[in-house]
Amino acid sequence: MGLGILTRHRTQILEALSATLAGESPLRASLRYHAGLTDEQGERVDASGKLLRPSLVLFVAGELGGTADRAMPAAVALELVHNFSLIHDDIQDGDRMRRGRPTVWTLWGTGEAINAGDLMYTLAIETALRAGDGVAELLLRATDEMIEGQSLDLGFEDRPATLEEYLEMIDRKTGALLCAAFELGAVVADADRSVRKRLRALGRSVGRAFQIQDDLLGVWGDSEIVGKPNGSDIRRRKRSYPVILAFEKAQADDRATLEATYARESSTDEEIATVVAIMDRLGILEAGQATVREHLEEAARVVEALPFSTGGRDEMTELIAYLARRGE
Repeated sequence: MGLGILTRHRTQILEALSATLAGESPLRASLRYHAGLTDEQGERVDASGKLLRPSLVLFVAGELGGTADRAMPAAVALELVHNFSLIHDDIQDGDRMRRGRPTVWTLWGTGEAINAGDLMYTLAIETALRAGDGVAELLLRATDEMIEGQSLDLGFEDRPATLEEYLEMIDRKTGALLCAAFELGAVVADADRSVRKRLRALGRSVGRAFQIQDDLLGVWGDSEIVGKPNGSDIRRRKRSYPVILAFEKAQADDRATLEATYARESSTDEEIATVVAIMDRLGILEAGQATVREHLEEAARVVEALPFSTGGRDEMTELIAYLARRGE
């Protein structure tokens, strides 16, 4: 079975995004580039990634009796919020590449990238206001949570975080827009509050599962070769799930090694390998994989309780498993 949720409405989503981001100004051109609609010369391409969030909005709306036409403005608004957050995240994190292409700030400068993100957000809210009752309110609440989560994540760079604090952070930074993707489909389909509550719970479980999986990949490499460490997140001093769990489980000697490594501005390959070896000894990978499975099992229980068609449940189950395998 193919991942129909991600492909069924892809062409329509891209057309709607293109229409929303149309305009002759250089700033609009940078938005189209960041959204993956054009290359650096402004020529049309399709480098827009999975389009997960808008695809979820349209899928849920369809399963609950809504139509793609009615749900499209909400789907586009959510995708614009997601893209706005990525423009600003790239600046904050100093990331020079995204999806194999230079980031907006490296091409147009930090100041103009901030302007691009601000305009993307403005267009998102403008689109949401045209999307029907409750859409803009829900999207604003989710954006608020996402920004709070990003702030928490940045704060972890300067201090150790507990596992509870980490989960709160990903529920906001990663989970908020995922919850919104599921719930917006219900809003535009006029579903009742009990269905909306279940969909928010689904977004939370899915968000935790694939964020933790993504964190595991950041230490142990691609999902196809888990067990072959690459340590990229350790090199970046990222306080991800494996690191936080290792600090919590480590005894005195190992903790001292971890603290010394994370206190340095940079680490050698040998030092990174030492940190990975400590994590292996503590069973961090296995613990993380078990946690991912727990959240996937919870997501599966929620899917079974939703008023979806049998085929719809099967498609959602497949998509969740794919996302949790690959990370976002």
